[in-house]
Amino acid sequence: MDVGDTGAKARLNAVIAELRRNWRLLVGAVLAIAAVAVAIEISDRQGRFDLPSGYAVRMTCEPDPEAPLWSGGCERIADDIARTDKPSFSALYRAFVAVHHRHIPTPETRRRFASVPCDPDFDLDRLLRGTRYVFIPLRVHFAEACTEGGVTAVMHELDERDRALLAIERAGLSQGALIAGALANLTEPLVILAVAGIVAALLLF
Repeated sequence: MDVGDTGAKARLNAVIAELRRNWRLLVGAVLAIAAVAVAIEISDRQGRFDLPSGYAVRMTCEPDPEAPLWSGGCERIADDIARTDKPSFSALYRAFVAVHHRHIPTPETRRRFASVPCDPDFDLDRLLRGTRYVFIPLRVHFAEACTEGGVTAVMHELDERDRALLAIERAGLSQGALIAGALANLTEPLVILAVAGIVAALLLF
């Protein structure tokens, strides 16, 4: 064996020894890169779905001869529909969180109305009639409501979500929107909990 082969073998052994000493860091780096890649991929799919959803909100509130049948509540998001400015990165992050990481009704709303007695004369069809919330995809959010106050609270939460959809729509398929959506996915509480579990496992082994 010549000197060159001996030197190459020594370098290989040194690399292997270094990897053995720092395998936790290597595994953590690989998992982090994979997590970011998955978050970006999910963000891309979310953004492509959000664009037509934002347009649907806008279209629902457009002038139409039959609009009084479903346009009630559009006045609350009219300013957002009229906006043409590009949202900031922080606004896009909050928008992705609102659309994809917040349930409607929120846990806070559920707790607030959990102890409120149901109205014996409650009529959801009557309360939703003539409003944009009457459409079937939105009605599911009112399944737990049994008081007018509960219905109103859900309406306001849907308004917030639709404002977020309109913000994402204004941003389009931009790099800023892609990164903001990925960051929202990475800061999801379940993801943070999973990361904490992985870090704890790597430190223990």
